[in-house]
Amino acid sequence: MDNYYKIPMDFVRIFEPNIRNLSMYTEKESIEKNLKLILTTCPGESKYDPEFGCKIWDLDFERVVSQARWEGTFVEHIVEAIRKYEQRVSNVVPKVSFVDTKKDYEFSGATSVRKRADISIDATIISTGKRYCFFYSLYLGPLSSD
Repeated sequence: MDNYYKIPMDFVRIFEPNIRNLSMYTEKESIEKNLKLILTTCPGESKYDPEFGCKIWDLDFERVVSQARWEGTFVEHIVEAIRKYEQRVSNVVPKVSFVDTKKDYEFSGATSVRKRADISIDATIISTGKRYCFFYSLYLGPLSSD
């Protein structure tokens, strides 16, 4: 099984004679980190690949005419981004549920209501043929992670 270097890298250790001491991820851990990066990156943010990321950011403040169509587009953007930027998985089946969350701020007495997108992704790791499950939550308006 392949191993992947952990980020941030310890560049001092790279120049040591025994480079095997660098921290590593398994393929599954590396896929998880990459999926989180894909979901939380807005296209145009990466200087090295302006298309990298997920277009769900385009939907964050979009006027919603049809909730079902908006949610379908949200899921389509996730599938598109994973197919393009995480090619170690196949048979990608995302499920997204949207939940209204409420937070009361004791100090100011204010209340915040936000929509949370709970994203679960079922896929197959190509190198092993094993099933892979991933879960992540994002808060919308403005889009952020917890």
